[in-house]
Amino acid sequence: MKPYYEADGITIYHGDSREVLPTLAQADVVITDPPYNVGKPYGTYSDSMEPLAYFDLVREVMSGASRLVGDGGIVFTPGTVNVMACQEWLPEQWRVVRMLGWHRKEYAGDRWTSGPAMCWEPIIWASRAAVPYYNRDFGAYGRDFLVVNSVKEDPHRKLHPCPKPYKVMAWLVGLFAPQSGTVVDPFMGSGTTLRAAKDLGRRAIGIDVDERYCEVAAERSGQGVLAL
Repeated sequence: MKPYYEADGITIYHGDSREVLPTLAQADVVITDPPYNVGKPYGTYSDSMEPLAYFDLVREVMSGASRLVGDGGIVFTPGTVNVMACQEWLPEQWRVVRMLGWHRKEYAGDRWTSGPAMCWEPIIWASRAAVPYYNRDFGAYGRDFLVVNSVKEDPHRKLHPCPKPYKVMAWLVGLFAPQSGTVVDPFMGSGTTLRAAKDLGRRAIGIDVDERYCEVAAERSGQGVLAL
């Protein structure tokens, strides 16, 4: 399959991840933010699928991704609505190694739903390896929880319903992607994972079914390396 964009170690495919992943070569780690099936207005992709269809979609993508990384890891954000079921998304012999999380500094009132305001989101690190790979960092970025400032002013929120903060994805790339390794993001969205990978000296492959997001991700990836 011909890439939508390819330059400086970043490759983007416009298409269904279930069809694209089998065509790719080996990678080191998957770092991705799947849709949560909560009705977000993504455009081409429906975020209001029947529960079983949603489960089958995510599990099939995870299965395809696992074949790419072998004993590498899959790091993903299931959302609080799916966190209790995410083990079932993983292929056989894969296990949840650890749950990480990130906290957003927001005014609590706008996060009230059916209880106290939710101000953090879970992150799952999964692998089939007996001793999964990660990069040891003896500073704050080596911990399993990250605090970020308010996300309300993120300019990419105008281009995508729920982009993850750059700081979060850079933290995960730094923790789980080997130096000069390859990161795969099968739910690429606005390309934050790819941007972080490029800035940290990793190669990255992103896939998205919506061409609008491929365009946004390509534009971000084409910018020079950012100073961290």
